Amino acid sequence: MDTLMRLQSIFRDVLDDETLVLTKDFSRDDTEDWDSVATVQIVLAVEEAFQCRLPNALVGQLYSVQELFDVLES
Repeated sequence: MDTLMRLQSIFRDVLDDETLVLTKDFSRDDTEDWDSVATVQIVLAVEEAFQCRLPNALVGQLYSVQELFDVLES
């Protein structure tokens, strides 16, 4: 499964929206459900799913899927 599809699964679960189609351009502006609590849940789920540790700076400022994608693909 590619990175975007794995992230889509996480976002669908955290945001409780099974119809969500995730793109790299998806951001907090695209849904009111992506708040600070959802950000923490997304970060924890991504770290578990990808067996990684996200940079603290990203965790506090996470705004878009592109930001996650860039870190995960590097």
